[in-house]
Amino acid sequence: MTHVPYKGSAPAVQDLIGGQTQILIDAGSVLLPQVKGGKLKALAVTGPVRDPQLPDVPTVKELGLAGMESVGFQGLVGPANMPKEVVERLSGELAKALAQPEIKAKFATAGAEVHSLGPVEFAAFVKADNEKWSRLIKERKLQLD
Repeated sequence: MTHVPYKGSAPAVQDLIGGQTQILIDAGSVLLPQVKGGKLKALAVTGPVRDPQLPDVPTVKELGLAGMESVGFQGLVGPANMPKEVVERLSGELAKALAQPEIKAKFATAGAEVHSLGPVEFAAFVKADNEKWSRLIKERKLQLD
C-alpha cells in the first residue's frame, strides 16, 4: 500500500467515495454515516471488540491482523499546575455527565463509546498508548512524509 497524506478526514473520504483511493482508516464517527448510507463498505474495525453499530463487521484481530488494534480517544486536559481540587471536581462532574443514558446514546449514534476514566487512569492510558506507538515507530523505522 502507498500512504496518501490528507489534510483532514473530509477530503480523504471524498477521494475514497470518488474512487481516487481504495482504502481508508479513520474514526467511526467520520465513516459510520457513509457506511450506513451505503456509500462506503466497512471492512474491519480497529478496536478490541466489534462495534455495536456494525455488529457484522469483524475486528482486525479477527482477520488475523493482531497488533493493528487502535482506538481513538478524546480527553479533557488542563494546565499541568491545575489544583488537585479543581481536577477532581471537573473529573467528577464529567463522569456524571457521561454516565447519563442520553449522552451515551448520542455518542453511540456517532460511532463512539463512552469510557469515563479518572485523571490517574486517563494519564496511564495516554502513557501506554504513546509507548505502544513509539515502540512501533522505532521498531519499523517509520518516518513522517
